[in-house]
Amino acid sequence: MSEVVTHTIEPVFDASSRVLVLGTMPSPASREVGFYYGHPQNRFWRVMERLFGLEDHTLVDNDARTAFLLERHIALWDVLASCAIEGASDASISDPVPNDLTRILDAAPIERVICTGGTAERLCRRFNGKLLHERGIELVGLPSTSPANARMRLDDLVAAYAPAFTPLRQAHLLQHDKQAIRAAALSARDAIDPGERTRRSAEICTQLTCELGRLASPATVAVYAAMRSEVNLDEFVRAAYGRGCRVAFPCMQRAADGRQTMVMRAVTEDDHLAGNVPFINRPVASFVPTGPDAQRFPLVAPQDIDLVAVPLVAYDDSGNRLGYGGGNYDRYLPQLRTNCIVAGVAFEAQRVPEVPTEPHDRPLLRIISA
Repeated sequence: MSEVVTHTIEPVFDASSRVLVLGTMPSPASREVGFYYGHPQNRFWRVMERLFGLEDHTLVDNDARTAFLLERHIALWDVLASCAIEGASDASISDPVPNDLTRILDAAPIERVICTGGTAERLCRRFNGKLLHERGIELVGLPSTSPANARMRLDDLVAAYAPAFTPLRQAHLLQHDKQAIRAAALSARDAIDPGERTRRSAEICTQLTCELGRLASPATVAVYAAMRSEVNLDEFVRAAYGRGCRVAFPCMQRAADGRQTMVMRAVTEDDHLAGNVPFINRPVASFVPTGPDAQRFPLVAPQDIDLVAVPLVAYDDSGNRLGYGGGNYDRYLPQLRTNCIVAGVAFEAQRVPEVPTEPHDRPLLRIISA
C-alpha cells in the first residue's frame, strides 16, 4: 500500500561541488538513518569506495560519507520533494513533486547531473530537463545501485559509473599531487636559515624595486605582509612609499553567501609603520571596516593596480605556480589590467621540477626568486 512521503534529508553540497548525484526519493532505510543510500545492501557507497581507491567499508557512517562527498566536489540529493510510494519501489511512485534544483545549481558550479536509476533519470528529465539544458549542464543516467537491481554485480556497477566520475577522480589525484608538492616546498622554505632568508628577501626586494622604474607616477602597488617563513617584502614596501606609491595589502572579507573573498585596501605609510592595521596583523581573518576605518583603509579597485607581488608556495621554470590552496589569487589576478605587472615571489628553494596544472591555470610571466 502506498503512502505519501515527504523528503526530509538535507542535500549535501558546498560552493565547490561540481557533480550533482540524484536518486529518486530516500528509501525507508535511508529515512531511518537520515542519509542517502542507507540500506545496508545498497551498493552506492561501495561503488564510490572502488572508484576513488578507498578500502572497502570506509564509508560506513554519515559523517565519513559527507566528508568524502565534499572533499571530492560531489553534491547529493534526490529528484523528488514528495510522492506517493510503496516502500522503496520506484515503480510505484505517483503524484511526484520535484525538489527545486536551483538551490544547488545557483550555489555551486555544477557541470554534470548524474541520476542513479531509470526512474530518477526519467523524472529528472521531466521536471528539470529544460533547466539543465538552458544552463549547459549534462544529464547522465546510470544504473540503480539498489539491491533490487540484482542483475548487476558490484564490478558491473563500478564499470558503469567510472566514465561519469573520471573528471572528478582525475581532479582528486591532481589535488593530492599538489598537496604533496605544497608540503615539500613549504618544508624547504622553513628549512632556510633565518639569516639567509633575510638576505635572500633583500635580493628579491631589490629586483622588485627595479620594477617600480617601469611604472608611471604615482603608481599603485599591491604587496602582502609576510607570514611565517615567506619572502619578507618590507624593504620593497619602504621603497614604494619612498617613491610616492599608493600601497595596498590583501584584506579578507566575507561575501553575502558566507564565503571569504580577497580584496586590496590601501594603507598609509604611517599606519604601516605603527603596526596597527587589523588585516595585516590578522591576514586570514575577515575584516569589515566600520566608521572611520572605511576611509582610513579604502578599497583599491583591481583595475587601478600597476604592480602586484604574489606570494608563491611553489613554482616551476614554466611560470606555473602553486599557492596555499584557497584560490584567492586565482580569483583576483584575472581582474587586473592586462598591462599590470604581476610578479610571483619565492625563494629558490621553492622551485620544483613541475607544478601540476589544470586547463584554467595560467602561468606567471614574471617570477622573482633568490
